Amino acid sequence: MIRRRPIALGCAAVALTGAAALAAATWRDLAPLPQSLPPRNEAPPALEAPIVARDGTPLTVSRDERFNRDDELPLTSIPPLVRQGFVFSEDRRFWVHGGSDWPARFTAVYQNLGAGHVVRGASTIGEQVARILTPRPRTYWSHWLAGIEAQRLIEHFGRTAVLDFYLNQAPYGAQRRGVAQAAHYYFGGEVGALDPAEQLALVVLVRSPLLLDPRQHPQALRHAVNRLAVRMRQANLIDADELRAVQRSPLAAAPLPGLPVQAGAFVGFARARVRALSLRESQVQTTLDPRLQQFVQAVLESQLAALRRDGVRNAAALVVDNRRAAVLAWAAAPAPGAWDLDPILTARQPGSTLKPFLYALALERLGWQPDTVLRDGPLSARIGNGLHEYRNYSNRYYGRVSLRYALGNSLNIPAVETAESVGVPRFIRLLAQLGVTSLTRPADYYGPAVAIGDGPVSLYELVQAYSTLARHGSFLPLRALRGLPEPEPVAVLRPDVASAIASILSDPDARSAEFGIDSVLDLPYPTAVKTGTSSDFRDALAVGFDDRYTVGVWMGRLDGTDMNRVTGSAGPAPVLRTVFARLRERRPYAGLWRSPDLRQVRACERIGPGSCVERDDWQIESGETRDHHRHTTRGGLQIVRPTPGEILAIDPRAPLCDQIYTFRLGAAAQGARTVVWLLDGRVLGRTASGAMRWEMTRGAHVLSASIRAAGERHAARLAPVSFQVE
Repeated sequence: MIRRRPIALGCAAVALTGAAALAAATWRDLAPLPQSLPPRNEAPPALEAPIVARDGTPLTVSRDERFNRDDELPLTSIPPLVRQGFVFSEDRRFWVHGGSDWPARFTAVYQNLGAGHVVRGASTIGEQVARILTPRPRTYWSHWLAGIEAQRLIEHFGRTAVLDFYLNQAPYGAQRRGVAQAAHYYFGGEVGALDPAEQLALVVLVRSPLLLDPRQHPQALRHAVNRLAVRMRQANLIDADELRAVQRSPLAAAPLPGLPVQAGAFVGFARARVRALSLRESQVQTTLDPRLQQFVQAVLESQLAALRRDGVRNAAALVVDNRRAAVLAWAAAPAPGAWDLDPILTARQPGSTLKPFLYALALERLGWQPDTVLRDGPLSARIGNGLHEYRNYSNRYYGRVSLRYALGNSLNIPAVETAESVGVPRFIRLLAQLGVTSLTRPADYYGPAVAIGDGPVSLYELVQAYSTLARHGSFLPLRALRGLPEPEPVAVLRPDVASAIASILSDPDARSAEFGIDSVLDLPYPTAVKTGTSSDFRDALAVGFDDRYTVGVWMGRLDGTDMNRVTGSAGPAPVLRTVFARLRERRPYAGLWRSPDLRQVRACERIGPGSCVERDDWQIESGETRDHHRHTTRGGLQIVRPTPGEILAIDPRAPLCDQIYTFRLGAAAQGARTVVWLLDGRVLGRTASGAMRWEMTRGAHVLSASIRAAGERHAARLAPVSFQVE
């Protein structure tokens, strides 16, 4: 006996020490008691604020808050069958125990040990409420803490309040919480309007929202509801008639609920802008017009369905209010999922849609006019070890044509040669000023073919650039959020130049050779329209504007494969035409501005052998441009390539003998003439045309030329041009 007392005392000491350690650890890890159910001091995350259209129409439903605050129901408004079903299924002794049901817990442990795995959880409603309030990993320690917290919750708030909280906050699928949200999500109605089977479905669904989802696993849900109903009948909680009513109910799920406006792609863009600007708003109001968005989305989906047999799989449309550069509609079809590309922001081959900006640069920097004569004939360029033959879409050549004719009919050869005349680096710099930032490679990577689409550009960037033309050459970045300071417009192009380009793009006669008479591009009211089709028919675009709106439409395949010869005029243009018709139903036609610095003249549109096809045209007559034009283009001749101060670069990867640059004179030099080319004061060579090939050498150079037409006694000396090769 004497020896056993120290052992007994030692065991007691160990037990007391263990109990003290357990009590200390428990006290340390217990969550503080909330002041209310649910806690009212938690605000929704700022970055997940609801996104709404400009009139307040919701574009998102935020379900990222921890608690359901919008669809709470008082316990008395929840049908008795739902209340009874939850207590019977989840916590049969709820009204008796103090928070943890220890007999049920010991029974569960015994069954789990016997089965070798967890077959029963035995969590009470109070413990589940504790886990909702303080989420923890599923461990025995967490279970221990939840039992104590459940007891504290019931002692402080009472059983009725705890049950009320549970029925309003129990988690279901698709981030729904509580029986009210679950009733709407699964069965499309109020809890009180559900039939008995649907009410019991809310009870069993809370245990396994994924495996019992009525849309994915209707039979599994049916069996679970029937089993619960039978058990409740055996417990005399429902009568025989109610059991039969449950078993006979069809238990059909409602269609997935949707938002009033489908604008998922736009919401993604708006959220990105909110994050980029670090906004902290309870609600984000956007510029989107919900009715117009619905209309554009429907038109886009209809056209996509009609062209599906031609291999069109994706489409997008963007509508902008020009005055404030505000996005009114942002539609994508099919609607992008969480990980899909947004076709409005995805850079694709733009086809011929960049040509208007190229010719605008030539009008502004080279003093060209809409009636400046350009060459449309065979043209090839060395690419690697081969030659690339440039062609028009129709495979026809039109000879000597006006700039208006070349742009209106979207001819490729004049565009490529114009890019050489203005300089590709200068052209890409202009595009950057217009908001085109996708062309990130050096200018020599793209070459003059960038004028006909050899460089990726997004529909967003295109619409932003075209809206600059609509604003008379003043650039504004597109905006999607309201309530922010508006930037000042930046003048990028002269107003008279922007007006001249708009005049060409709205001229049905100027495009008739390639697009035909009365084409889909000829809108009822004058509208500047340009289409684009990429090589191999992978992308088709149409962009148009008047003084009030700019609309852009893209069709193609985001997987990069080609369509079945779908062009910009065949695919996107009908959508653009329909959208403009809707816009003009809502507000009167705004017109297409014409600069007062344009003067109507009689000009040649096409020049054949010994003939000139005349038409009325508009000339730019303003200040320095008028004087420059009189002394160069009208005076006869000028060197257009290289441009003054141009910097050329030798490619170190290619042999020097392949570093060929072509000097060019302006369009007036075409014809039977003798041109003497002088480089750095020495005769470089003689040609019978306005072009001279030169093997580049590094250094600063001065190019000049003299020209004499057949039968003329004196040669005309052209102004020299300084440039550099690095």
